Formats: sequence, C-alpha cells, structure tokens
Amino acid sequence: MKGFSLPRYFLASVLLLLILASLYVFSEAHRLQQELLRQTQAKGEALAEAMESSAKHAIVGNSVLEDLIAQRLFDNARLIDRLLLAAPLDPAALKEISAMNRLQKIDLLDLEGRSWEPPGALPWPIRRREMMKMRGAGTEEASQRHQQMMSYMWGRRWWLPQDEKEKTASEPPSKVKDKKFWEGSAFGVAIGARSFPGIIAVHANADYILNFKKDIGVQDQIEELGHQADIEHIALLDNNLKIVAHTDPGQIGLQEKDPLILKVKTEGQPLSRTVQAGRGKGYYEVIKPLSLNKSPLGYLKIGLSLKPMEITWRSSVRSIITLGLAILAAGILGLAAIFYNQHSHIKEIKLLEAQVARQEHLSALGNLAATVAHEIRNPLNAISMGLQRLKSEFRPTQDEQEYSRFIELMRQEVQRLNSIVEQFLSLARPLKLKPEELRIDKLLEELALLAGSDAGAANVQIKVDAPSDLSSVRADRNYLKQVLLNLILNGIQAMPGGGTLTLAARTSQADLLLTVADTGAGIEPRLLARIFEPYFTTKSNGSGLGLAIARRIVEAHGGQINIESEVGQGSRFHISVPLAGPES
Repeated sequence: MKGFSLPRYFLASVLLLLILASLYVFSEAHRLQQELLRQTQAKGEALAEAMESSAKHAIVGNSVLEDLIAQRLFDNARLIDRLLLAAPLDPAALKEISAMNRLQKIDLLDLEGRSWEPPGALPWPIRRREMMKMRGAGTEEASQRHQQMMSYMWGRRWWLPQDEKEKTASEPPSKVKDKKFWEGSAFGVAIGARSFPGIIAVHANADYILNFKKDIGVQDQIEELGHQADIEHIALLDNNLKIVAHTDPGQIGLQEKDPLILKVKTEGQPLSRTVQAGRGKGYYEVIKPLSLNKSPLGYLKIGLSLKPMEITWRSSVRSIITLGLAILAAGILGLAAIFYNQHSHIKEIKLLEAQVARQEHLSALGNLAATVAHEIRNPLNAISMGLQRLKSEFRPTQDEQEYSRFIELMRQEVQRLNSIVEQFLSLARPLKLKPEELRIDKLLEELALLAGSDAGAANVQIKVDAPSDLSSVRADRNYLKQVLLNLILNGIQAMPGGGTLTLAARTSQADLLLTVADTGAGIEPRLLARIFEPYFTTKSNGSGLGLAIARRIVEAHGGQINIESEVGQGSRFHISVPLAGPES
C-alpha cells in the first residue's frame, strides 16, 4: 500500500480498459461487416431468384417468337417452291412476293451457289416441257434432288430443350454453304427446292426481328435495374456463354470467359464470390444457371456493389469507436475517481497510523517520563534546597560576589532542568481540557499585548487581523493561549533583525482558522517534515518540545496544525480547530 504504487496500478488498469475497449471496437466492427456482407449476399440471392423467373419467361417467349418467325419463313419458302413448280416466276415477281410478305429478300441458288433465274425467256410450252424434263430426269437425278430437300436456319439465338433436335436439321450442299449466302441478314431459312436443282433462301426483314435489346424482354428490366446505386452489373448469357443481355448494352454479343462461369457450367450449381476491383472498389457477384425441366437455358450473372455496405460500415464503425471512446473516457474517469478516493483513504489511514504510532510513542514517553521525573525531581529538589541553604546560611570570607553569582547560576540551571522535566511530562501525559466559549479576537489582542515587550526589543511589529464579528470558539483558554504564545515567541526569535508578525483569524462553516506568520529567514524544505518532532530544534538553546506540545494541544482539540515556509520569505503556521469544541 505504498503511495507511489498507486499510479502504476492506475496505468495498468487504464491499459487493461484500453485493451478491452479496443477488442470491443474490433469485434463489433468485424461482426457488423460480416452482417452487412451477409445481407448483401441475401439480397444478391433474392435478386437472382427474381431475375431467374423473368429471364426464363423472356427466353421461352423469345424462343417461341423465333420459332413462329422461322415457321412463317419456311412457309414462304415452300410457297415460292410451289409457285415455281406451277409456273415460272421472274425476278420482279419474287420482289413483289418479298414485299407483300415483308421479307428482306428471296434468293434462288443453284447447286454451285450461283444465283438461279427461272427460264422465263422461252415460250411457255417450251418452258413447261423443260421443267417437266428437269423434274423427270431419271431416278438417280430425282434421288439427288431428294437429298437436297433440306431445311436450314440461321440467326436463331434461343432454343428450348424440346427444340434441340432442330439443330440437327440438314445443311445446304457444301458448295452452296461455302458461298455463305446468309450473310447480310439477321435471320432466315433455306430449303431444298423441288422446282429446280438448288435451294430457296428467304431472309427475314428487320421488322420481323426485334432489336436485340427488345428481342430479349429482360434487357429493359436489366438496364433499369442497372441504374440503382448498389447494382454493379447484371448479365444474361446463353448456353454458349455469349452475353445476350447486360446492364451495359455494349457488352451484348461478347463471349464470356470467366473461369467461375465455366465452373458453374461444369458443375451446374450456383456460385458466388467477392471481387475487389481496385481503388477500394469491390462487388459481390452471384452466378446462377438457368434451366427448364432440368435442361439448361443459360446463365444469370449479378454483381452487387459493396460501396453502400462500406459506407454503412464506416459510419457504424465511427459510431462504435465514438461509443468505445466514451466508454473508455468514462472508465478512466471512474478509475481515476476510485483511485483518488482510495488514495485519500490510504492517506487518512496513514495519518491514523501515524497518530496511533505517535500516541504509542507518547505513551511510552509517558511511562518513561513518570520514571524520569521521579528519579530526577528528588535530586533536583535536594540540590535546590542545598543551594538555598548555601546562599542564606553560608558567607564566604572572600569573593562573596562571585560566590553569590555562582550559586545563582546553579539555581537557574536547576530550574531550567526542572522546566524541561515539566515539559516532558506535559507532552507525555493525557491533557485534561477545560473548554469554554472564547472570543478569539480578544485573545489575539491579549497575546499581542503580552508579547509586546519582547517584540519591541527585537524591533518586530505585531499585527492582529481578526474581525470583531468572528464566531466564538469552544476551547481550553490556557492551552490555546500556550500554543499561540509559543508560536508568537518562535516568530519573534526568527526575526532577530526585525520584521512583522501577523496574527490572523477567520471562521469557515465549522472551523476556526488561525494563522501566525513571520517575515523571518524561513525554514529549509528538508527540515519541514521534522519540525513537529519531539526534541528536534534549529535553536542553539531550544529543547525541541515547544512545537511538539503545540501539536499535541491542537490535536487534543480535534484540530490540525501545519506549516508553510520559504527560505528568505518567512514561515506561516496554520491552525484549524472545530468551533463546536473537542469531541467528548
């Protein structure tokens, strides 16, 4: 319980509190971050579920639309073939049919991939005979034309699982295919002609094929969702991982090569990840396969920005840190109050321990004093009586004056020794106080008058600062007078070259406050702690019991006495005693 250990305990407690507050802030920040990430994941999964339904409907609708358009184009191709079988059609007639059916164009290609025109320049009987001859050119040629009765389609983007067999439809002859007759149109069909050796290719008008943005009905919805602050991107991919809808229309048509999507395609299970895009930007991404009747339709890719989460997290962390600092500050203040209170209690305990030790010491001195007084007083009395008889009954025959002076000197020394024994006894034995109501201003004036002659001899001026309306104090007059007179005489002796001695009195709510101040040389700091110890004195002829007895008297009244002193500035003794008097 050493006083200097308390700051170490306090710092250790503050450090522990700081560690606990830091752990609280760290754990709460981490928990909050995980919770916000979990909410972002839940939002991404919920959005993916909602988008999945919309995408499926859009894919199915688009597939049906493409199928209807394809069937219509096939019907147009078959109609043209039938018309060619029935009668020749010149290019103008084909253009008219194309315009009436809102087609981009109609191509008639021979088996070499060249443009074929009906023999319209020959007379009708000859043209008919040539066409009949061409149709009945023999079994081998008819078989070859039968193999050419193929159906071919290009530009279709979406296939439903039940339409997969259509992908295996027959293709044009190799020479025709090498010409890439489908280039220049977005959608079209080709069939093997019966009316001539070749194919009939029908190219759909752009009005029949919606712009890809409109082709997939989910594109508008994806673009609208892309305007939200927390949406990083949304993409719809076909089975070949080709982007068919995207929040950024410029991405449509690109081939996706992300390894995670390839993994989703291989495993058939949705996957998610957190992506750091650099410069503090990041997003949470969900990739989900789309299927219909357990057959794959495509893939949905959704990225949610982590920026809103980061903003919320930082704001919450600031609040958590503020709360942590507030808790830390409150804890430190609480600890400071506890340690201050504890330190005060320890000081009180130490003071009590010191008082008990002093009382024990005084008790031991009392026992010693009783013995010493008994052993010293009797010889002193005998010496004093012998000196009196020598002075009165004996007359020296010579040097009588010197004899008388020597006897008187011995008698004074005996008296001084007896005075020391009396002081010793008063310090050791219990005080019997006789408290009474005192006017302290009157008592100070009386003491100033009493010490006036000594002060005048030392060229010291005594000032009394005590208002006449001071409350009266209940105290033992003689003992209190002894204390003040001792301090006054000490003050006068501390100013051999003259000075000012001030006697001041004030009252607080419950105490009388007295001050005896001199303007002497002061006391060195190293001596102040011992100033009230018995037998400690700075005077060459002092006993060292005056201030010890003064403290004994003040404490017996339930008060305290202390000193302030600066070298070269003088000393100030402060006394406080209860106005109500000592406790009984």
